[in-house]
This record gives sequence, structure tokens and C-alpha cells, in this order.
Amino acid sequence: MITKDIARLAIVRGAILLGHFDDIDHQKFFVVIGENENQLIGFFFINSNIHNSIKQKQAQLEMQMPIKKSQYPFLKYDSWIGANKITTISKDKIASDIITKSTQIKGNLTDDDLSLLLDAIRSSKLFSKIEKETFFK
Repeated sequence: MITKDIARLAIVRGAILLGHFDDIDHQKFFVVIGENENQLIGFFFINSNIHNSIKQKQAQLEMQMPIKKSQYPFLKYDSWIGANKITTISKDKIASDIITKSTQIKGNLTDDDLSLLLDAIRSSKLFSKIEKETFFK
């Protein structure tokens, strides 16, 4: 049996999880990108396609990072990390969802992909100074 403390240890920068979200009608992959001092986790969704509305906005389009199914075999398709908008959730909520199996730990970004992602978001104008200092340092 996985305890909450063990589950919390897996929730680190670069972790890729698959979970349910209230406002989405299917499970979504997401990648943890940072954590604040109150144990609020910042993450980006992973999408199989780039949404058409993003294709019209150059700054957001530049923040769609490709990842390959060949490197992440749990993906059904080559996909995109939607690094144009950070979403947050409590670490305890994710840990509880791992215990109940409504969220699954699937893997981790490669070191190269994580480095590319961090470089891109740290230099992006889409994120505030506070977001950068909180989640991307």
C-alpha cells in the first residue's frame, strides 16, 4: 500500500502523471514543473495536438514543447507540453489521488527535455516574475 508520504516523494519537478480533472471529460497527462512554499504544485498539461486558438498567438505557440512517444512509451502519440499556462493543485490532493489510483505516476521528463522546458519558460514573457521565482527557479 502506498502511503501519502511515499506518494508525495514522487511528486517532483519533471514527474509526468495521468489524472482526472473536474472540468475535463477525460484523463489528462500533466508534468510537474515546480512547488511553492505552501506545497502548491505548478504543472503543465500534455496535449496530443496544439489547440487552434494557440496557433494564432505566437508567444503561446512558442511555448508548445514537443515530446516523442518513442521517449515516453505511455503516450499514445507524439505530444506537446502546453507550457503557455501554469495550472496549480495542492500536493496533498495529488498524493491522495495517487493513493486512490485516480492519478497515476507514468514517468519523468528526460533531463534534456526538462532543461529545454525550463530554459524556455524562464525566458518567456508569458509568466510573471512571481511565477518564475515561485515555480521555475
